[in-house]
Amino acid sequence: MSIVEIDLNALAEVVDEVTAALEQAYADNPVRHGELETPQAIGENLKQFAQIVQHVDARYHGTNDGKSREALPEKLQDLSQLGDYGLGLLAGLSEWARLLGLEELQVTLDELSIPVALWTARNIGSLQELRNVVDALSRIANQTRDPDFLAELSGIMDEIANAASPAVRADEDKSNAGRPWRVLNLNHGVVATRTHDPAIMESVFEQILLRLPEDAPNFFREGMEQMDIIGY
Repeated sequence: MSIVEIDLNALAEVVDEVTAALEQAYADNPVRHGELETPQAIGENLKQFAQIVQHVDARYHGTNDGKSREALPEKLQDLSQLGDYGLGLLAGLSEWARLLGLEELQVTLDELSIPVALWTARNIGSLQELRNVVDALSRIANQTRDPDFLAELSGIMDEIANAASPAVRADEDKSNAGRPWRVLNLNHGVVATRTHDPAIMESVFEQILLRLPEDAPNFFREGMEQMDIIGY
């Protein structure tokens, strides 16, 4: 699944595949976890989530036949936690994949969180569950040097950051240097720098100044040092 094209039919198909693989691995090695439901239980909930997302998108957002789209009902407008629910389910299955030693499946599950987060940002609103999304974005950013792809990735990171919940954006507890909000914004700055696009860099750097004022001086100092090294 492309991270820049939200194919909800593909989402449902991939969910079926990964949950089946996890259920089989768990049946072969039924390890215990005190806080998580079984992979089968989480998988069933995730399949239902994918069906709900498909229904909402097809009926209220995704028509391509020239017909006018229906207005999103108030009862669905109030489901601001739907995206976080899906992200939480993906995180649960990702943890099971880690426990069962299925590294590739864990990567797939983490990367599925990106289109879910984007769908949420574009259709519903705020995001609270960002850790797996941020981890997946970081992994993808580290695997490419193509400026055009990095420019697209920067746009995705911008959408997700702008959809973060007010509690996340407030960033009141700064005791954890690895908190997703901080990592997302600093990584966004790195991605923007590697695009070599002045307009993207200027926009992202302004956000770093606003969102992470304590980190900004060190970020820019290290960035300038890297620019000197490569002679940019």
